[in-house]
Amino acid sequence: MRIGIDNVSAGEATSRTAPGGMREYITQLIIEFRRQAPQHQLVVFAPRWADPVVEDADGIEIVTLSGVPRPKTLRVLYQQTMLPVAVGRAGVDVFFAIATVAPLALRVPVVLSIQFLQFYDMPEAYGRLRSAYLRALVPASLKKAARTIVFTRSAAKDLVRFTGLDLPGLRIVPHGIDPALVEASRQRDTAVAGKQLLELTGGRPFVVYVSATYPYKNHVTLIKAFARAKKAANLPHVLMLVGSEAGVSFADLEREARLAGVADALVLTGRVENVAPFYRSADLAVMPSLYETFGFPVIEPMVFGCPVVTSNIGSAAELAGDAALLVDPRDVAALADAMVRALMDGELRSGLAARGRDRAAVFTWAATAAQTLRVLEEAAAVGAEPATAR
Repeated sequence: MRIGIDNVSAGEATSRTAPGGMREYITQLIIEFRRQAPQHQLVVFAPRWADPVVEDADGIEIVTLSGVPRPKTLRVLYQQTMLPVAVGRAGVDVFFAIATVAPLALRVPVVLSIQFLQFYDMPEAYGRLRSAYLRALVPASLKKAARTIVFTRSAAKDLVRFTGLDLPGLRIVPHGIDPALVEASRQRDTAVAGKQLLELTGGRPFVVYVSATYPYKNHVTLIKAFARAKKAANLPHVLMLVGSEAGVSFADLEREARLAGVADALVLTGRVENVAPFYRSADLAVMPSLYETFGFPVIEPMVFGCPVVTSNIGSAAELAGDAALLVDPRDVAALADAMVRALMDGELRSGLAARGRDRAAVFTWAATAAQTLRVLEEAAAVGAEPATAR
C-alpha cells in the first residue's frame, strides 16, 4: 500500500522551532510505520522550504513541492487546489491528512487527524478569520474523510458536539511519549543541565509549567494561584514557565507576577530544546489549561516521577486519571491549595509519583503507530466513500 502523508497543510507547525507537538507526531509515526509495516510505501508531501521531518530511506518517498506559500491564507488555497493534483500524480492508496483540515478534491480515501478544537470555544486564540475558516472546513473535511482520528474520548465527544455530525468513522488513537524523554528519565542529570537550572533558579526549588503562552493555557491564573500558595505555605519555590511566547506576552506575565507580589519568583525560559532537566528537577508540574485535545505536559512529567496538578476537565483529566491532582483551572484558591498539598504532603507525593510512572508507560509511539496503521488500512479498504454517508 502507498500511504500519502501530508506535511504541507501543517505549514511551519512541523518546523524544528515550532511550539506544540506536530513535528513529533509526524516524525514518530513515520519512524514507527517503517519499523512495523515495511511492506507499505510512505509518500511524504512537503514544501521545498520545510524542515525535513524524516531522512530519505528505503520505503520513504519525499515529494518536494515548489510554490507552496508560507502564509497560512495562501497555503490554504494551495492545499485545496494544487496539493490534490500532486497527490493524484503520486498514485497513493490512502492519504493521511495530519493537520485538522483535508484537501476536499482528493479522489483517494482520506484519514483525517484532528489536532485542535479550541477555535470553537475560544476563537480569539486562533483569530476570528482563521476560526471562521476552520468552522467551515472542518465539517467539510469530516464528511470527506473515510476515517477520523482524535486523541482522547473527551475530544471525540467535543467534535461530535461542536459539529453536530454523525461520525461512525471516528477513531480514538492517543499520542505517545517521545522515546528520548523516556530514555532521559533513566539517566542522571548532566552537569551542564544542572548548571543551567542553577543559573535560572538561583538554587531555589521550582514548580514547572511547559507550554507556549496561548491564552487558553491559563498562565495568568497559574501565576495568581502560585502567589497565593507561596504566601499561604511560605514556599521557597520559583515558578518556571517553559515555552514560547504566543498570544500572551512575556511582558504581560511579568506584569501579573509584579501585581501578585512574585516578580522575583517568576522565571520565563522561552522555548527550550530539551525539557527533561526541568521535569527531572522540578518539585511539581502544573498544567491548568482550559482546553486540550491531548496534553503532553500532563503525562510527560510523570515519566520522571514528578507529581502533577492539572485541570479537572476534558482531555487533561482523562489523561491524568488518578495519577494527578485534578482541580478547576479557573479557581485560583483551589489551584493554590492543590499546589500546596502536592508540594507539602510527602505521602501524597509518593503516591502521585508511583501512579504517574505507571500511567505514563501506557502512552507509546509504537502503540500509536500500530493503531494508526489499522485506521489507514481500514480507510484504504473502504475506498473513497465518506464516513458520514455510510
